[in-house]
Amino acid sequence: MSQKRRNNNRHVFQALGLGVLAFLLSFGLNATFEELAREISVYLSVPLFLLVIALGIVADGIGIASTAADEKAVLSMASRKVPGAKESIWFVRNAPRVSSVFNDVVGDVCATLSGALAVAMIYKVRSSFPSANLLWLTSLGVGIVSALGIGGKALFKPFALKHAEGMVLVLGKATYLMGSLFRRKQGRSPRTGGLGGS
Repeated sequence: MSQKRRNNNRHVFQALGLGVLAFLLSFGLNATFEELAREISVYLSVPLFLLVIALGIVADGIGIASTAADEKAVLSMASRKVPGAKESIWFVRNAPRVSSVFNDVVGDVCATLSGALAVAMIYKVRSSFPSANLLWLTSLGVGIVSALGIGGKALFKPFALKHAEGMVLVLGKATYLMGSLFRRKQGRSPRTGGLGGS
């Protein structure tokens, strides 16, 4: 099998994998968040809704930053032993994959969740105003979700492009910290064998 065909097959499997991941996340989180929105008050549903919108905006910015970051600048930070810079190189060199996960998977899942939360809040508000037109309310909710999501991403994009290396470094530092915590836990795990055996 030629290298080109192997690459094409790999891209197909990656796309299928991302699709399955998006389905599982959307299915699980949508049911959880919509049920949560039905149980809690509107005053708590609104911050939760805005948090999901903000997460989608930041995820989109991370995907943009990974593709825009200058690898030479990140390598320079790594040579100066900046914590997390070495891990950041992976995100820059795998920008298409990072962008797919954050822009496509996380971004679309957040859009789905924000829509579900908006619908749940609309039904809750409508119970207090039974004469309100449900079609107009749901259309208004969808419009608000789109306006906040698309408008927020448009506003955040210049920041992500300007501070691409810094945002990628944050990812690297998060990876570095998680790796340090994991290694620390591994080091604290009980060792096999007796302490004083011959």
